[in-house]
Amino acid sequence: EKLGISQAMKEKSIDIALDVQSRTVFFQRSRGADVYIIAGWRNQHTVAWVGPPHIKSLQDLKGKRVSISDFNSLRHWGIQIQLRKAGLDIERDVEWVRTGVSEHLHEEALKNGKVECAPVSVRTAQSLKKEGCNVLVVPRDQYPNGFPQRIIAATGRILEERPDLVKKFLKGLIRSYWFVRDMPKNFEFLYNLDKRLRLETADPEERVHNPRRYTIHFLESQPFPLDGLATGFEDMLREEKLIGGLEYDVPAVASVCAQDLVAEAYKELRAQNELQPEYQRVHAIAERYGY
Repeated sequence: EKLGISQAMKEKSIDIALDVQSRTVFFQRSRGADVYIIAGWRNQHTVAWVGPPHIKSLQDLKGKRVSISDFNSLRHWGIQIQLRKAGLDIERDVEWVRTGVSEHLHEEALKNGKVECAPVSVRTAQSLKKEGCNVLVVPRDQYPNGFPQRIIAATGRILEERPDLVKKFLKGLIRSYWFVRDMPKNFEFLYNLDKRLRLETADPEERVHNPRRYTIHFLESQPFPLDGLATGFEDMLREEKLIGGLEYDVPAVASVCAQDLVAEAYKELRAQNELQPEYQRVHAIAERYGY
């Protein structure tokens, strides 16, 4: 993604890309690519990192195994930062174990002794704590301004030629964020949608519908920003530098972000009286989670 996204968007005539790591766009902009961050996607950490009873701190993970969903994934990125802060060499001091995407796989790996540290939801972490495990770090506590893990990217061309179209897309995006987090109202629809999509996918790792994972809590806790904005870039860049990921001339945030359209889209949605009940419901949920 880091090296190829700009070229891939050009070759496939893609104007807007979803679910892109924010650090990817900073790297691409440093190389002069015509791609910008236009909105947020996942704008906060949602997991806690847990260890078995004999692992008391992140420092205790030296020489141990750490569970991740995949290399260069959000979980891998997030725990690299925390381990580096704890004084560990992220290349030599730990063994990375690719466990899979679903939370239950990480929880099982931890309980079965396959790893000594695993990412789970904050709620699951509290349950594991009651069983004797230790919560080693909850990254979201360190980022009160958000952490732009993944964002929405767009080409400068589409922003210049069709800003009206982009704003319509962003309105739909914001409404989808509200819809997903509007629990329990939309749970049945999304639950059944997940089952159908997993049945139809060609990816064998994505075919399993896990009702234990797909819950009201899981959906309402998704870190989709209600206003559509990606925030916390200064923190993200500082942490990326900490793990050696900024070995290039980093462009200014203002030259990478073009979020004026998403701000306008949100303002116009908030002005629609018929949307106020929905917004008030999801706003209360966001206040409860802190993001």
